[in-house]
Amino acid sequence: MGLRDLCKDWELLIQCISTKNIRSGALFQGRFKSIHVDSNDYLLYLSAYISKNYFIHGLGQEDWKYASLVEYKNIQLEAFSVCKTDLILDQFKNLNEYLEFVDKNAIYLKEQKENRK
Repeated sequence: MGLRDLCKDWELLIQCISTKNIRSGALFQGRFKSIHVDSNDYLLYLSAYISKNYFIHGLGQEDWKYASLVEYKNIQLEAFSVCKTDLILDQFKNLNEYLEFVDKNAIYLKEQKENRK
């Protein structure tokens, strides 16, 4: 069995799973929510939420290596960055001010989440 046959078998398996589960798109595609960001305040709120999502949902205290916050902290690696950090960071005096904003909002959001339980 060659690579070509393996790929055909994989495609057939994906089609069967998709048909059985009445779904479309990539097999491992997760749910996501699309929203309209209609204000700068909401943009900053979302930035804080996304940057500390792992903390808010109890996945750990330390910076998560998959979170976008890593890109904000490693500005020198901007050439390899996925995030356009300047859109957010230009609104703060410096990186530390942004990090304080993120931490403060993450603590608030975590408390709100826990109060809803």
